[in-house]
Amino acid sequence: MIKGIWCCVVAVACIGSGGCASGKVVLTVGRPVDGADMTATIQRMIDSAATYQGRKPVEIRLQPGVYNISRQNATCRYQHITNTTSVSENPDPVKHYGLYLHHMSDVTIDGRGATLLTHGEMTSMAVDSCSRIQLKNLTIDAADPSVPEMTVLARNDSTLVCRLAKTTRCHIAPDSRLSWVGHGWEFSGGIAQLYDGKHTWRCQSPMERYVNASIDGDVVTLCYRTGEAPECEPGQVYQMRHSYRTEVATFINRSSDISLHNVTYHFLGNFGIVGQFSHNVTLDRVICAPDPASDRTCAGFADFMQMSGCSGMVRIKDCDFSGAHDDPINVHGTHLKVTGYDGAWMTVRFMHGQTFGFVPFAVGDEVAAVNACTLRAVASAVVKNVQPIDDYNYRIMLDSDISGALQGLDEVVVENVTATPEVEITGCRFTLTPTRGVLLTTSRKALIADNTFVNIPMSAILIADDGRSWYESGPVRDVTIIRNRFIDCASPVISISPENSEYDGPVHSGIRIISNEFIFSDKDSEPVIVSAKATDGLIVKKNKVNCRYSPILLKDCTDSDVE
Repeated sequence: MIKGIWCCVVAVACIGSGGCASGKVVLTVGRPVDGADMTATIQRMIDSAATYQGRKPVEIRLQPGVYNISRQNATCRYQHITNTTSVSENPDPVKHYGLYLHHMSDVTIDGRGATLLTHGEMTSMAVDSCSRIQLKNLTIDAADPSVPEMTVLARNDSTLVCRLAKTTRCHIAPDSRLSWVGHGWEFSGGIAQLYDGKHTWRCQSPMERYVNASIDGDVVTLCYRTGEAPECEPGQVYQMRHSYRTEVATFINRSSDISLHNVTYHFLGNFGIVGQFSHNVTLDRVICAPDPASDRTCAGFADFMQMSGCSGMVRIKDCDFSGAHDDPINVHGTHLKVTGYDGAWMTVRFMHGQTFGFVPFAVGDEVAAVNACTLRAVASAVVKNVQPIDDYNYRIMLDSDISGALQGLDEVVVENVTATPEVEITGCRFTLTPTRGVLLTTSRKALIADNTFVNIPMSAILIADDGRSWYESGPVRDVTIIRNRFIDCASPVISISPENSEYDGPVHSGIRIISNEFIFSDKDSEPVIVSAKATDGLIVKKNKVNCRYSPILLKDCTDSDVE
């Protein structure tokens, strides 16, 4: 249990030829006290930096060591975050921010090698309505990661014996039911993955059918009816979690010019780094991977990086992604369903239960009305007024009456075209995920270059677009995938797969897949290296494949140039 802070050292300095009048303000947080809760101490320093209101650049410096931050003393804010939880999963959307930057500009937090160690399910950092913020030289980890782990020691048809990871805690109730516990959280059952050193994959949870459980030190024994023990092998590691994304690792909300540099996340719970309606986000040398000095194999409860409704440039470079429970990178917008229209007025609704509660448009934004069946735009206009009805429904007034273009269509969705970023994903490494490597849907210029994808069990790169399931928009227009290495990735390695149910012309266009290398251990296999649907102007050239046969599959594609 972390203790209340009893001492703190604060230093304030002004650096520059002009002294305090023109130089940078430096605020230094004292060295962390062993076992002390430093949440309030660091937050007071952040609040002090906010008083400069951008008149001077401010740098907050931490000291080497471990700063304990807790949910108990975090800043609480009522906040809806994209792709997190539905009302039925979590009726209370209050988030718990360990470090909270709000309405600030020109502030740098330099960890100088320090570690923020979270206690309880919480959001380690939030940058809300800020500009020109940098977070650097920092490590984030959890004292009680909400993905318990255990290594299989022995298994037969009716018994499973496992050793708990050092950070995993559990208890057994009088009815012999086992629960995983942390600071203020507890669950049983949930979702499971297995890890074998080279791969992770979703599997039957060992918590599903057991009859009773026992604990001896760090060894757990689960007993089943004969034939019902889960399939696994000694040495494999179970990673288990509940499915509720009640918090995120770092939240960047309605902010501009935000960068994370040399930041390591050894655990991202219960979701990843989320950028929401933010402009110019740079993630440089961000490592999302378990601590190699620990016995943990999982670093993420779900996605590692989710950029939703952003604009400007999203730049992700020289990052390392290993040990996720979902996609390492997902860049997308949001389709809202049109539920009514009257002249220039339109009523729209968030449709996916895990995305709602934040204003999806601003006055001046361009929107596209899209046939949800064909995923092709039928009209566009500019937003002149936005009126929230509730957390799901909004009335928007457009600068023109587009109702004529919507008549006769079964389903229409709208996308905020303004809230779409340029994207660069370069020099990154992806491995140990049960799903894909990169999901990308943006209509602006995108570059995926010089990355390495290893053992990705679904498509390493997926370009989707849908208006009926996750409602993640939209079409791509200019994507270059170049000089990447794909090592033992699943087929199709690159999937261009809009979820249109009817074809009325191409959904995507301008995709170039050039000078990539596809490497497979089984050289006699026949992997599909590219699969594309409803795409115009696809170019696939100068790629190297070490298999004897590697087909490229095209459906409803026009004007393709494929070698």
